[in-house]
Amino acid sequence: MSSTPVQVKLGEISEGGVAPAIMAIVDRGVAQRPELAGTLQAEVELNIEERYPPVRIVFDNGDVLVEDGSAQAPDLRVTGTLPDLVSLMVAPLVGGLPNPMAAKGRAVLGMVAQRRVKVEGRVGLLRRFLGVIRI
Repeated sequence: MSSTPVQVKLGEISEGGVAPAIMAIVDRGVAQRPELAGTLQAEVELNIEERYPPVRIVFDNGDVLVEDGSAQAPDLRVTGTLPDLVSLMVAPLVGGLPNPMAAKGRAVLGMVAQRRVKVEGRVGLLRRFLGVIRI
């Protein structure tokens, strides 16, 4: 990867959308882990089950776009309530997945097992995405 810093940009926003808040989380993660963020090539959609529009996140050649709106054919789609998706972001990780030895990690794994949080796409991509955005 080049020494050019990864740029996180806000795209389209919708009334009542949460893209600016998600962008802040993504921007923080990218600043802390630019080498991982810079190697990601993927389109991710966060589907929030409440009244919020989905959030589309595109990692492309060192640029990251975060915006409100659906992805056409995302490489990874994560669906859940806003609190459950936040829990996924703050869970301690081991090997890129929630740590089953930690209470927060077990809670997130339980949410996935109970289908409160649904993941569509490659597990390897989920691991890398969580590695970038984890708080």
